[in-house]
Amino acid sequence: MTNKFSTLLLLFLCITLQTVQAQKPRTVIEKMLQSVGNIESLSYEFVQKERMLDRMNYAKVRTKMTLYPKKIYVLTLEPDEDIELLWIEGKYDGKALIKPNGFPYINVKLHPTSDHLLGLQHHPVTDSGFGKFAEVLQKTIDEEGSNFDNICTLAGSTTFDNQDCYIVEMNDPDFKFVDYTVKKGEDLFDIAKRYNITEYMIMAKNQDKGIDNYFDVKEGQKLQIPTSFCKKTTIYITKDDYLPLFWKMEDNEGLFEQYEFSNVKINPQFDPAEFTEDYEAYGF
Repeated sequence: MTNKFSTLLLLFLCITLQTVQAQKPRTVIEKMLQSVGNIESLSYEFVQKERMLDRMNYAKVRTKMTLYPKKIYVLTLEPDEDIELLWIEGKYDGKALIKPNGFPYINVKLHPTSDHLLGLQHHPVTDSGFGKFAEVLQKTIDEEGSNFDNICTLAGSTTFDNQDCYIVEMNDPDFKFVDYTVKKGEDLFDIAKRYNITEYMIMAKNQDKGIDNYFDVKEGQKLQIPTSFCKKTTIYITKDDYLPLFWKMEDNEGLFEQYEFSNVKINPQFDPAEFTEDYEAYGF
């Protein structure tokens, strides 16, 4: 009986090891992209750590959203509490409705790319959820082709938000800043989208040129832009449903941005009223 048990245990361990070894980083990433592509609605808590021009920014929020059409509700938790934001595709002239927790004590409407909102973080609220990260990753795969398998590795496993996760790492040994000449009609968002890089990194790198917002550029202006989104990316992807719960991006100076998703619920059924300013649980 003991010998049979030992044999079965050894066989199980061998099969498990072979399964882990057979899982390739590209396969994990592709399954993650497919999983994200199947999301129509979600809710989650979100922690962001971002290197701003003069400080490291920390914030924690609770978010719920639908994707088709896109509707987003955000409640701040830390360090400022009880600020509410509602953005609805096709409403408020593209602006977000905001209920502050202090002066001016009345609801205000601000565009997601305004200085008031983007001065507090790297990305606009319209990039909420997993979609922006998935888009950047898919473009990286398309651009790198077969070389993607050389820059992407499985670095082991970890536990995050009580879930077993793959650790996926992507390294760009050639990451650097290069010269770029602004074309007619371009802003930093246009440049970032074209080259699959982050607009905040462009703005931060070019502070000495007097650029202090994403639209403060003109045709013919010389900029320094990164050759890729970042030098190193670390992602924790859940093994059961392939959700990317943790993202850490680093550049030549170290941590650039880090994002953590927890208490994630995929495709919940929301009451339509939850994306209106009159919903009874909100303070608008």
